[in-house]
Amino acid sequence: MGGENYISEDYKTFPELSIWAYHNGLKLAPDRKDPAPGAGTGRLFDNQCRMVPETGLDILLIADSNRKDIIYVYFDLTLFSKTENAAILPDRELRISVNGIVKRTIRFPDANLYSKSLYAGTPPAYITVDPSELREGRLNLNLTPLAGEKGRFWGVWDVFLSYTAPEYP
Repeated sequence: MGGENYISEDYKTFPELSIWAYHNGLKLAPDRKDPAPGAGTGRLFDNQCRMVPETGLDILLIADSNRKDIIYVYFDLTLFSKTENAAILPDRELRISVNGIVKRTIRFPDANLYSKSLYAGTPPAYITVDPSELREGRLNLNLTPLAGEKGRFWGVWDVFLSYTAPEYP
């Protein structure tokens, strides 16, 4: 994501997304304060979100190619819950691929995913990657909205890998 030209539609803050959500009858789950030992603050939290364009978003993560443990890639995504005043919004899907292979599809609405994002110790959206899937220690991730979706509905607060399994299935 570094070295690209800055396009304002690609980045949003929690307050900006909350206003959009409010006007569409939605509640936005906040940016999580996930542990990040290598970060200066020790936490992944800045209320800055990278929106996923209609064409998809590529993310590169580097893993230790000498480790043979299962890798868990956690996605702190923009997750919404409908309120009683919810606008009529189409169902949405976001496909998560690793090195060209679809690993998971996230759907909106999903009240269970929203609730876990508020109360669970780890982000509720994750995938598992076998070390044999690494390409020279690289994980080429791709997030792609369902074909035909217009606008930037999905966003990513943070993406990180860990060798620790989630606290829930």
